[in-house]
Amino acid sequence: MFKLSCYVDDDLDESTSNENKHQIVKAEELINRNRLVNLPFTELIIGDTSLKLFHEFPNIHNSDLIPGTYEGGFKLWECTLDLLEYLRNNTIFCEEKSVLDLGCGTGLLGIFTLISGARNVDFQDFNKEVLLNTTMYNVLLNSNESLEVCKYYSGDWESFSVFNEDTYDLILTSETIYNVNNYTKLINLFEKKLKLSGSILLIAKNYYFGVGGSITEFLNCLKSSKLNADVVWTSTEGVKKTLLNIHF
Repeated sequence: MFKLSCYVDDDLDESTSNENKHQIVKAEELINRNRLVNLPFTELIIGDTSLKLFHEFPNIHNSDLIPGTYEGGFKLWECTLDLLEYLRNNTIFCEEKSVLDLGCGTGLLGIFTLISGARNVDFQDFNKEVLLNTTMYNVLLNSNESLEVCKYYSGDWESFSVFNEDTYDLILTSETIYNVNNYTKLINLFEKKLKLSGSILLIAKNYYFGVGGSITEFLNCLKSSKLNADVVWTSTEGVKKTLLNIHF
């Protein structure tokens, strides 16, 4: 089981229901130039693994989510904890794998795979400031000895698909299907970035009130692709959530 006392996850703000009509933010590779100093952190326990979560960086946007401007990366979203628990019980997904933490935010999913034996991890988030001020610090706190096998990319998924030529054994993504307008570019990225023998673990709430995204709608869009999806976990209490294993 996981334990965390400092974060409470609310659902998405209904004010974020506007369609994402913003211009594509070009992808960019960032360098982690931060240094390990006395960073304030919260301890998150996943089974017998301790993860350090850098104290929340001030969110200048005053909202959990502004589509096309700020995609929620400073917040630790509820589904991330569930996927961490699943990975704890299924470390075979991580061992000696090349991993993409897509829409990484805090980066805890990718960090957990590093601790569990991943060969290398790329962290991608829409917002550069999230990577610089949260993700990179969390990597330093948890996997300082693995910095040379980590890369960081900001920008839009469509641009990232072109900018980055790598493919991955495992793609992890949590709560990234809230905006139906992004489904096509997300699925295109999956098809381009996933190795033929690889897996995508996608976790999300079954429905995002106020923004319209849902597991059902995403699966309907997925049918027109080359990919298949299996439901590997569903929540039994509270908010309904689903974990998919997507593969060729």
